[in-house]
Amino acid sequence: MRQIHQMFTTMMTKLEKLDAIEADMKEIKHSLEFAHAEIADLKKENDTSKANQAEAKEKIEKLEQDNTTLRNKIVDLQARSMRDNLLFFNIPECDQENTTEMIHELLETKMEIHDARNKVKIDRSHRIGRKRERNQKLRPIVVKFNYHQDREYVRLNTKKLKGTKIGVSEQFPEEI
Repeated sequence: MRQIHQMFTTMMTKLEKLDAIEADMKEIKHSLEFAHAEIADLKKENDTSKANQAEAKEKIEKLEQDNTTLRNKIVDLQARSMRDNLLFFNIPECDQENTTEMIHELLETKMEIHDARNKVKIDRSHRIGRKRERNQKLRPIVVKFNYHQDREYVRLNTKKLKGTKIGVSEQFPEEI
């Protein structure tokens, strides 16, 4: 009987261990199911993030294209607004100067355009940049002519400035 009792006790111990293993297995199964649910959620979030990233990338590319188009249009507008302009270099500066009068004087004396004040219409003129110290490089004068023909007439007569330090060039945007 003792043996039976001992066997019964052994079986009960093993059954308790088996119950503990079964409980552990249920806990592991529950933990595994939770991990699978977390992984599924993470995959869904990852897919959503990838879709959002692709959408954002498309929007950025579109904005970059729009930005490039706008920059090109700005450069075109700048070029168009500058097409009636000429830049005059190395003309001495003085306080309280009237650049339009200075350019008309230059046109009449150095470029031999007679009656330039009446023949060549200047819309406006001014120096470019901040005023500098006396011994620094002279600031150029930008001149906007009323008529493109006047600008071309002056530009074609710049050869008469040969031998002087005065230079004339067309004005373009920095990008050109």
